[in-house]
Amino acid sequence: MSRLSDVPVRVVGAEPARAFSRVMAIANEVESMLARLADIGACGSIDLRGLPMAPGDRDVLRRIFAEGEVSAVIHALGSTQVYETIVRGVWWVTHHNEDGKVAAEFIEITHMPEILKTPPDDVADGLEMLHAQLQAFGG
Repeated sequence: MSRLSDVPVRVVGAEPARAFSRVMAIANEVESMLARLADIGACGSIDLRGLPMAPGDRDVLRRIFAEGEVSAVIHALGSTQVYETIVRGVWWVTHHNEDGKVAAEFIEITHMPEILKTPPDDVADGLEMLHAQLQAFGG
């Protein structure tokens, strides 16, 4: 006769529970940061590449923070894709290296990611470019 200790035991569902708790921890952190942005204007970000995540975690996060109405692609030393999620004030920013591999990935909680803001030096360059364009068109 078999003893209870001889019966093989297999735990089912433990990994999905852990995955859900990892995703929910990130989502809760985003919620706290978004509240700070709304209350006092404090911005923040979460480095997704620096967190221990299982392969499916990122997919679940992308469903929670699906692409909203605003997106941009920046081409400089590789491409950077930026989109505001369906949760306004929450942006997903993915930087690729020149080989197209993901180099960095962030969830940013802000009114607008810094990478989308024009640096002051670029504004001065833009003014010079506009003057040249206007001269070329006879203005």
